[in-house]
Amino acid sequence: MTYQTERAAIETYLNTQWAGATAIGFDRQSFTPAANTIALFIQNGQTVQGSIGRASNRIEYVGLAQILIFTEAGKGSAAWRGYAETLEGIFRNARITSAGVAITDPADEFVRFSPRDQHPYIAGHSDEISLTTTTLNMPFARYEFR
Repeated sequence: MTYQTERAAIETYLNTQWAGATAIGFDRQSFTPAANTIALFIQNGQTVQGSIGRASNRIEYVGLAQILIFTEAGKGSAAWRGYAETLEGIFRNARITSAGVAITDPADEFVRFSPRDQHPYIAGHSDEISLTTTTLNMPFARYEFR
């Protein structure tokens, strides 16, 4: 599978699970942040050997899905905390297929969020004139067999 398939699967999963709660800006596509919107960015990291000694070994492509949560500045943390809790629930221990659907059969697992006990976490905040931006990180691993 490719990085393109990974991106499409993660975007599809978020779009389905978020169910129109707010507007979503997708990975580096044109998007103007506004209060009560989110934006998804996919950061790819290292590649590690997940298994050895088989004819087809598991390769793990480690990455980070980052969601920027935009809320109105000067209104406290209640709004962004609510969004963060909902998003953490969507991504914690989630396992999806290459089509971006939550798995029903472990053999279909393509991307796993919270791999190796690395769970979603708040990475930081930024206060601008009109917006507070909160970054939520969701570690993931994409699996490939070769």
